[in-house]
Amino acid sequence: MKTIISRVILLVAISIKSIFGQINLSVNKIPDNLKENADAVVRFDNTIITIESDSKISIEKHWAVTIFNEKGEEHFAVFKAFYDKYSKVKKIEGQIFDASGESLKKLKNNEIEDFAAYTYALEVDDSRLKIAAFDKKKYTYPYTVEFSYELENTNTFFYPNWIPQEYELTGVENAQLIINASENDFYRTKQNLIESKKYKEGKYFVESWEVKNRPPAKKEELVFRENIPFVLLSATRFKMGDFKGTIKTWNDIGAFYQKINQGRDVIPIATIEKLKSWIGNEKEPRNKAKKVYEFMQSHTRYFSINLGIGGWQSMKAEDVATKGYGDCKALSNYTIALLKSQNIKAYPVLIYAGDINNLFFEDFPDPSFNHEFVCVPMPKDTLWLECTSQTNAAGYIGDFTGNRKGLLIKENSSELVNTKFYLPEQNLQSRKAEIKMDENGNIFAKYQAEYSGIQQESRFNVATNHTTSEQKDWVINKLNIANSVITDPRFEVIKAEIPVTKERFDINITKYGTTSGNRLFLKPNIFTKFISNIPDKPNREHDLYLDPNVFTFKDFDEMTFIIPSVFKIESLPKEININQSFGTYKITYSFSDNKLIMKRELIMKGGIFPPNEYANLVSFIKQINKADQSKVVFVK
Repeated sequence: MKTIISRVILLVAISIKSIFGQINLSVNKIPDNLKENADAVVRFDNTIITIESDSKISIEKHWAVTIFNEKGEEHFAVFKAFYDKYSKVKKIEGQIFDASGESLKKLKNNEIEDFAAYTYALEVDDSRLKIAAFDKKKYTYPYTVEFSYELENTNTFFYPNWIPQEYELTGVENAQLIINASENDFYRTKQNLIESKKYKEGKYFVESWEVKNRPPAKKEELVFRENIPFVLLSATRFKMGDFKGTIKTWNDIGAFYQKINQGRDVIPIATIEKLKSWIGNEKEPRNKAKKVYEFMQSHTRYFSINLGIGGWQSMKAEDVATKGYGDCKALSNYTIALLKSQNIKAYPVLIYAGDINNLFFEDFPDPSFNHEFVCVPMPKDTLWLECTSQTNAAGYIGDFTGNRKGLLIKENSSELVNTKFYLPEQNLQSRKAEIKMDENGNIFAKYQAEYSGIQQESRFNVATNHTTSEQKDWVINKLNIANSVITDPRFEVIKAEIPVTKERFDINITKYGTTSGNRLFLKPNIFTKFISNIPDKPNREHDLYLDPNVFTFKDFDEMTFIIPSVFKIESLPKEININQSFGTYKITYSFSDNKLIMKRELIMKGGIFPPNEYANLVSFIKQINKADQSKVVFVK
């Protein structure tokens, strides 16, 4: 899904007067502590942001990076400059140097390519992209690229952020950010930087930050926000197209959204009549709202439109009604208008969808959202509507917008709110199988499972968008069990606010149990695997972050084996119970009347935990992976 907000990507966009040749870019000049284990070293990175007025901002950037390997090349060898009708790329220059610092080539103007920024089939967008690159195959490591860039922008709704050490294993010799502001009136927040320098120079208020001699570092496992230097910026007064506004609070962002979308919620009378017929005699508000949502789903499709200020201004509801398409904000606006026609109050919610934004701060109002959906307040529980989906049940938003904060747009009181937080038991995986085993260890199983919430999303996609043959291939690849034959895979979808997808199949596995003399060894945990072991980190720096959309779930397995009567138990694994702040694990075994039953339960709770919990997680994963491999020994 394409973003609703067309933030010009200014981080990779900027320049100071080119001074090619004035700095010694020999690799030998790099301090040893910056080169050790580095993919790349930023030799210098000078960024100047000039806030001329509420309606003009200019950015200049000049930087050089020494690249040591393919990873460094992936991050730094190609320069991309985004622009649109409100911004202008004034200059791009580039040069490449060998290890000794000798110039190999200067970038020519005809080597800078210009493309439409987005070519997604379900999208219209006027953003464009300039790409500057040297032929990577011609140059041996290490080599150094130097670029400079200038951009002017008359859309001042978005300010750039400054992250001088964005990638792991990247050293920084010197990086500097300078902000020239005609008025000392903008917001900033920072991390891991010395205090800025502030002074007046001519007509500008100047503020600058500097980073020097930061060695490369490997990112720690499971971290929400790296302890790297950055400066985030936000306007207090801005202009977007013909609209002006201020940002001092989250409510100001909501007020601007309402301003540019005022009067765009009118629906044709014919559409309202169709909706009334669709709803019928339903009176209960929640069920009525669900019917409105289903009407919207059945009469529209997703199509992104980001022209001009279209990243923030919606299509008119009447146009969505007549044309039958719209992007996330258009479909949300249309749905709210439909609900309004039925006297049901609903509000738009602006949010950063997909991966949870690790540069989001509640005390730093910033319009960097990329999606919109709908909130319908109800007496007992809020009803959330993902209007870009034609398959979701009303109320289900999943991991795309769940488990985070969004900006609820209300009259004069827009505020940050929590979206739906899914509990472990709502993200359920429940698997059962009755398994017959012969004397040679061959097994035949009838497998059935139920998945709910976030855990059902991948299977829901398979069930609704794949052919029977593709479904079978998916199940085979997902299980990845050697010597197995899967027959009759089938899925059943139950649409609900916590949706369920059921899965069934039969499976034969040749010699799953291994024999040795008169003994047979069997691993009862056939189908479930936890994550791979993670490395120890004795002196961990960051908090432990377990993404709630990944690490909040409940898994339950019950495997019942019918064992040939010629066998008896020789060794049965002990019950295992593990309890930690972030999760619990239990596995038990019982055997009677030639029936072996294994029960396994794993519950995880995502969130942020102190650094010392990382060691507990390492141990937790190791213990689970060891217990999951436990074997039962039978003897004839």
